[in-house]
Amino acid sequence: MKRTLFLLLLAVVAACRARERPAAQAAAATGPTVSPTAAPQPVLGYIDESGKGKPIDRGVLRRRLPGEPGTLNAVTQSTGYEQQVLAYLSRNLLDFDARMRVVPGLAERYEILADGRTFRFTLHREAVWEDGTPVTAADAVYTIQRIRDPKISSPVFKPVFEGLESVEAADDRTFTVKFQEAYVYRPMAFVLPLLPANRYAGKNFARVRENRAPLSNGPYRLVSWRPQESIELERNPRYWGDRGHFEKVIFRILPENAVALSSAERGDLDETQLDTSGKERALADPAARSCCRMVEYYDLNYNYIALNDKSPFFSDARVRRALTMLLDRGKIVRTLFKGSARVISGPWAPDSPAYDPGVAPLPFDPAGAAALLDAAGWRDTNGDGTRDRDGKEMRFELLAPAGSTISQEIDETLAAELARVGVRAAVRPLEWAAFAERIDAGDFEAASLAWSASDPNPDPFPYWHSSQWPPNGLNSGFYKNAEADRLMEEARRESDDRKRLDLYHRLHVLFRDDAPAIFITNASQKYLFARRVHGLVTSPLGLYGIWPGPLAWWREDQAAP
Repeated sequence: MKRTLFLLLLAVVAACRARERPAAQAAAATGPTVSPTAAPQPVLGYIDESGKGKPIDRGVLRRRLPGEPGTLNAVTQSTGYEQQVLAYLSRNLLDFDARMRVVPGLAERYEILADGRTFRFTLHREAVWEDGTPVTAADAVYTIQRIRDPKISSPVFKPVFEGLESVEAADDRTFTVKFQEAYVYRPMAFVLPLLPANRYAGKNFARVRENRAPLSNGPYRLVSWRPQESIELERNPRYWGDRGHFEKVIFRILPENAVALSSAERGDLDETQLDTSGKERALADPAARSCCRMVEYYDLNYNYIALNDKSPFFSDARVRRALTMLLDRGKIVRTLFKGSARVISGPWAPDSPAYDPGVAPLPFDPAGAAALLDAAGWRDTNGDGTRDRDGKEMRFELLAPAGSTISQEIDETLAAELARVGVRAAVRPLEWAAFAERIDAGDFEAASLAWSASDPNPDPFPYWHSSQWPPNGLNSGFYKNAEADRLMEEARRESDDRKRLDLYHRLHVLFRDDAPAIFITNASQKYLFARRVHGLVTSPLGLYGIWPGPLAWWREDQAAP
């Protein structure tokens, strides 16, 4: 399961990867398409333009990166910004298609041996690095060994290689990977780019030149990286697969949404993600209507407020339910998201295989919430307007990333409603690094977070099982429930899809009622594209975490840039 905290917080809105897909999604993926000549009204649903028009192999694609990549080392990557660039430079061993199925990549085939714990991969014979040397099993072995090296940070991949027993090359093109136990979602670990072993071996892994100038085995190669300005790519003439349709891809690093939208309206940018206010502006702006079309869809991301169950305030499930019932999530959808979000009732987005649509969210019910707080012993015993218990007032900090307007607005909405029933929450924005450090350590009482799913693995074990408390795992809220632990453990061992889904649905009810966190919404993703860009395909994994994804985009108007 590749979901990582730095991608999950609301301050960062990017990432991708995938897995299997329910029948309801199969129908959606072939649903309405966006006409290249339509007004820029959003089409809310999965689109597939892969069979429309005849692609032209020329021109330049100008894309936006909202932030600067920290590295282009495939092993140590930690944000969606890096993933978007690396998708052009590095083929994965396996990939996800738009239906979230695992498909061949650098590995032309793989097999799971009889023990269910051992995987054998065979690399494409034609796969080479941009210097002409072949991609070999030694490269795969080296990459996986670096992921498991305790001295190396690999936050995206290290969790999915836990329990690795061995990785060995059989010959130049074949290697085997063995784990301590079988796991139904294990193949997704190999949606993994490789490093060229001969360029890294014997060097300082953290400082090697290739971290900023990677050797490509993908359809494009790096031309230049201008910090805080741009990253330029060009076609890799040695790429062994189907090449991209553009001669060049230029990522412009534009942190400000308003600047990016203006650039798109001027024709200086072919693609940009929008927030809710940007969507409203684009719909009302004649310049946006003239230049661009809007694409909007739901993915697997969701936002929530984490509650630290070690805190005396939140150790009781009645209190946690009460806080959920004091947040008017329907109003948040109507006002902050202008209708483009869905209220959720558990730790999955509605398009996840694990999400049970029959599990209704807890209602907005201030009176019912007040009764739950009373029952849990939190009452205003001294008449000062603040609830207390055993001499301790119910006052806590609610952390938010300083760069996220939406999360702070949600926090303020909750704090205002809490104050009406005698609970005091102080919203505290924190600079990103300080915020992430405290979340990783579990050093908070409550905090606004968001999961950005890098694959469709619905397994909640890494985030909610009691064995995964910091520093061992990502259960940063220290949630513990014996029945939830048992169901999560059973689901990980269950190989029958229907039985495993039933276990997830039982967990869904438990998570809704035990309320380990305040689960809020699954908001739509919104993009503005130049009308001349075609070939878009979206899925619950988004625009980028699927193959061929942006490699299939092409441009109708090929006028000189």
